[in-house]
Amino acid sequence: MLLRSKRAFVCVSYLAKNIFCKKLFVYQMTVGNLEVDPSLIGKRSLATCTSPPTARRAKKPKLKKYKAKKVDPTSPLGVLQFEIDYLLREQNLKREDVCNDVSAILNDTSTVDGVVAKMYHRIVDKVKILKLSSNGDGLAIIENPVEKNKKQVVIVPFGLPGDLVNIKVFKTHPHHVESDLLSVTTPSSMRNDELISCNYFGKCSGCQFQFLEYDKQLELKRTTIQQAYKYFAPRLIEEGILPDIGSTFGSPLQFNYRTKLTPHFDVPRKVKTLEAIPALGFGQKGRPAWRAEASRCGGKGSILDIEECPIGTEIINKGMKNERKRFENEFTKYKKGATILLREDTTVLDSSKDTASQLKSDGSTDNEGNLTHIETENSESGQKLSKTCVTNTRQIVTEYIDGYTFQFSAGEFFQNNNSILPLVTKYVRENLRIPNSGPDDEHNLIDAYCGSGLFSICSSKGVNKVIGVEISADSVSFAERNAKANGIENCKFIVGKAEKLFESIDIPNDRTSVILDPPRKGCDDLFLKQLADYYPAKVVYISCNVHSQARDVEYFLKSTDRGKDYKVESIRGFDFFPQTHHVESVCVLSRK
Repeated sequence: MLLRSKRAFVCVSYLAKNIFCKKLFVYQMTVGNLEVDPSLIGKRSLATCTSPPTARRAKKPKLKKYKAKKVDPTSPLGVLQFEIDYLLREQNLKREDVCNDVSAILNDTSTVDGVVAKMYHRIVDKVKILKLSSNGDGLAIIENPVEKNKKQVVIVPFGLPGDLVNIKVFKTHPHHVESDLLSVTTPSSMRNDELISCNYFGKCSGCQFQFLEYDKQLELKRTTIQQAYKYFAPRLIEEGILPDIGSTFGSPLQFNYRTKLTPHFDVPRKVKTLEAIPALGFGQKGRPAWRAEASRCGGKGSILDIEECPIGTEIINKGMKNERKRFENEFTKYKKGATILLREDTTVLDSSKDTASQLKSDGSTDNEGNLTHIETENSESGQKLSKTCVTNTRQIVTEYIDGYTFQFSAGEFFQNNNSILPLVTKYVRENLRIPNSGPDDEHNLIDAYCGSGLFSICSSKGVNKVIGVEISADSVSFAERNAKANGIENCKFIVGKAEKLFESIDIPNDRTSVILDPPRKGCDDLFLKQLADYYPAKVVYISCNVHSQARDVEYFLKSTDRGKDYKVESIRGFDFFPQTHHVESVCVLSRK
C-alpha cells in the first residue's frame, strides 16, 4: 500500500506467535512516500522507505488495553461463557482455539474501518447455526480471519439451529464475536416465518421466537431450565438427585398479554432544542437485514420508532397511540431522553352502576381529552372489568387476579402477564401443602420477598398464619392494604431484608412452608444458611432467573448444615413471556 503524507503513522499489529498482532509498533516518519509490502505482514521486516530515513523517532504512544468487566455468572453474559464452553467441548475445541486479539482492534487506526478492524469485522457466508443460547440467539463456529489455525464463536440473533445463514460480524470480544443476520439461505426445520405477526420482528430486541410454533417455544424454555441446572448445579446432576424437568406451563395468551410497556427515546447530548421528533419505542437488535418487512419499519437508529406492540394488551396499545400523539406535540420540551410508562389498570365494575362513574380520572386520554378505556369480562368468574392505561409512575393501579384485587404503585414491580398468574398461584398453593397433614393440623406460611402480597394473599386460604417480608416499605403498605381489601385477616407483613427474617419468627418450623420469590440476582448465602437453620417443612422457590435459582438450590442442598435433609420434588417452567426467550421456574423442596 502507498501512503502519501509528510507525517504518517503506520500501525502494524502482530497476533500471538508472530502471526499478526503480537506487538504493536508505531513509527512516526517525515517522508514523502512510504511503502508497506503486504507480503511482509507478520514478518520481522515491516516497511521499506523510498526516501532515506531522516525522520525523528517519536515518543512511543501508550497502548490501549482491553479490560474485562466483572460479570455475574448468572447474568446473560455470564451464562454465555458456560454456553461457549459447552459448544467448544462438543466441537472438540478449547478456549485458546477461539481467542481473539481484542487489543489489536483497540489500537488500530480506527475500530470501525482500520486495517485490523476490517479484517475481523466482515461478511461471512454459509454459516451453520449449531445451538441456541438461553438468550434466544443462535451460536455458530466460523474461521478466524487473521489466525488461520483458529476459529471464532459467533452470536447470531434470530438464527435457529439448522439454519444456514449469511452474517456480518461487527464486534469482537476475547472469546466470541457478535454479528447481524443478513439472510437465511437454508432455513431450519424449526423456522416458520409465516407465523411472524409484528412489523418490527427481526429488528426489535423485545421478541426472539415469533417464527416458532408455540409448542416449540415451550420445549426450548424447558431446555433452558435443564441447561441452567447443568451449568449451576453440576453436583446435583452428577449425583442424580434432581427430578426430570417438567414440561413448561404455557400462557393462556400468546399475544396481547403484557400489561406493562416502557417505550423510551433519546436526545443527543449536544442538542439544546429538538427540531425533529426522535424515535419513540424500543432498542434495535444490531443492524439485521434478513427480513425485508422489518427493514422498512421503525427507522435505522439504536431505538426503533414503534407504533404498536403485539405482545402488549389492547389497552396498552391504545395508550401507546395516545402517548405518541401527545409526544408529537410536546417533544420540544424535553432536554434529555426519557421513558414513558404504560401500565394497565383494572376496575372491577358494579353492574348496577354506570361505567363512566366508576372509572378513575387519571389515565391516558385521546386527542379530545377523553379517558381511553375498554370493557371486558373475567373468563372464570364472569366479573365485568374495565381497563385503562396509566402513565404516572406514582399512581395507584389495580390488578384482578384469581378472584382477588391487588393495588400497587404503577412504577413498582408486579407480574406483567395476568393471564398466567392464576395458574401460577394455584400451582404454588398446591405445592405448599405439608405431606401427611390432617385437616386440623396447623399450617403456616412465610413469604420472603413478598412484594405487594400476591402469593401471600392467594395462598392464605386454609393456612393458620402468613408472614410476609419485603424490603420496600411502600410494597408492605400495599400488601397490608390488599389483605384488608380482600378480607384476609391471617396475614402479617414486615418491612426488612429477607436475610433478617428468621431472627424474629415465632411459628413452628415443622408446620411452616416458605415461599421464595427473589429478584433476578437470587438469594445470598447468608439467607440460604438461615433458611436451612430454620428448617421449614417445605420450600417453594419461584424465580425469574432460573440460573440463579439453580445456583441457590445446589448451595442450599450441599453447602448448608441441614440442606442434606431436603430433596427436590419438582422443577417446572412457566411461560410468562411468550414470543421471547424468558422463562420463570418453580422449584419445590421438602424434607426427606
